[in-house]
Amino acid sequence: MRRELTALTVVFLSLTGCGSAPVAQPPPASTTPVTHTPTTTATPTPTTTAAPTPPPTSRSRNPNPPAPPSNRIRDCFDGDCTLLLAKPATIPLDAGKFHYSSLRVTAISADSLAISVRYRQGGGAQSSIGPGLGGASFGFRGSPSIEVGLTQVGGKPALVLQPGAVT
Repeated sequence: MRRELTALTVVFLSLTGCGSAPVAQPPPASTTPVTHTPTTTATPTPTTTAAPTPPPTSRSRNPNPPAPPSNRIRDCFDGDCTLLLAKPATIPLDAGKFHYSSLRVTAISADSLAISVRYRQGGGAQSSIGPGLGGASFGFRGSPSIEVGLTQVGGKPALVLQPGAVT
């Protein structure tokens, strides 16, 4: 009987895990139900490309309307004007506000406008604008920029200036 009891003890100990290597436990059940959604392959939607829209001839970055047309260069001193021009001109600017004392229109036609700006420290920048070329902008750190555009007033070319954001 003793032998039977010893054999029974060994079987019992084996079943309870005593004296043997630990038995791996299954992971705990998740409390969040898992649902599986069947995946489908979507048919690609054909895309259509519209003809490119030419950029506006006046500044598109400034949401404010341009100033009324004028023939007086001094109307541009505050950086906000629509100036009818037939030939190149130098436009004085408020240097205390914009950092630059002037803007030079070097060429103007119904289709294009060329400008240049001289830097106080020397050098400068040049830009050409018009249909398909977009507008231009220049500014100095800490001062409002000046946005430049070209428009038509009564079939004649006009320079459009507007103050922009502080750069």
